[in-house]
Amino acid sequence: VKVPRGEQILNWGVNVMRLHADRKSILEVEFIDEEGTGLGPTLEFFALVAGEFQRADLAMWLSDDSEVSVGQDMGGGEKAPGYYVLRAGGLFPAPLPQDSAVCSRVSGMFYVLGVFLAKTLQDSRLVDLPLSPAFLKLLCGGEVSGCVRESSTIVTMYSPELLEDVMTSSLLSVVSEESEEQSTYRDVPWWQGLLELEDLELVDPGRGGVLTKLQGLVTKKSQIMSDEALDDDTKAEMINSLELDGCPVEDLGLTFQYSPSSAVYGYQTVDIKPGCGEEAVTIHNLEEYIDRSLDWVFVRGVRQQLDALRQGFNTVFPLDKLGAFTPNEVRTMLCGDQDAVFTREEIKA
Repeated sequence: VKVPRGEQILNWGVNVMRLHADRKSILEVEFIDEEGTGLGPTLEFFALVAGEFQRADLAMWLSDDSEVSVGQDMGGGEKAPGYYVLRAGGLFPAPLPQDSAVCSRVSGMFYVLGVFLAKTLQDSRLVDLPLSPAFLKLLCGGEVSGCVRESSTIVTMYSPELLEDVMTSSLLSVVSEESEEQSTYRDVPWWQGLLELEDLELVDPGRGGVLTKLQGLVTKKSQIMSDEALDDDTKAEMINSLELDGCPVEDLGLTFQYSPSSAVYGYQTVDIKPGCGEEAVTIHNLEEYIDRSLDWVFVRGVRQQLDALRQGFNTVFPLDKLGAFTPNEVRTMLCGDQDAVFTREEIKA
């Protein structure tokens, strides 16, 4: 495939991925009006497209307009601060109103991202795409997926050499030739229950930190309610006196609405409790507020995006096949060893 360099590299990447999604042959790329073919230009193409997927204006990832960033060069030249999404916890899909035009466009990009990730694995490429541990957990079905648990008794039948080969892309190439029916839309999302409050602390530290403190109040409330030594009046008094950093929950000004941390998403607020968005959060409905916040960020607000990602991935080979790996192993297959450790002898060699 021949593609031009320039600002339109993402558009070319989208077209190339859509064209080669269901092809099993290895994708090779060369740049128009440049000498050189084969591995070098192909790796550069994958690197450039991976960088473009991190653009903030795509509205794909959680980001914060208040964060101070620096200019970054992803291979296409130095870009202004804020051009790319740079998060310490890695990239995670931003929740969007599912009936919005922005969500439809973003879902199309996640379809292409699914194809891109699958082709990266199938063709044994490595890309610098800092996906969050939470996102990698979604790809492989959790820290320990059902696929691993079901096949644990079968794995022991094979030799150590074959088990070592399981981490290679040659296995994925074989797997990609297996046919699998496209999964139908279900009421229960395929990633239901994989992510928790601890994951939100990593992908969105500000919001996750506040919800974690609120969860501490919920725990204290539960302990008071379960204390049989206290009468009902004492329990009510103690619960109403619970505070967050010296402030009662009622005075925090929280409602059942979600406000995004960036203007790029194209909406101001969304009701996380349908029809009751302006309901005030109190110590008595705090559990519901936390549950609905997590449900919006991890389920309802990202449903179209993750369904599109899975659909795109499945056009290359079934996403369920990643259930044989841990999130860290998937990261290594996609990005290489990010924390390589060398001995003194290896460095001298």
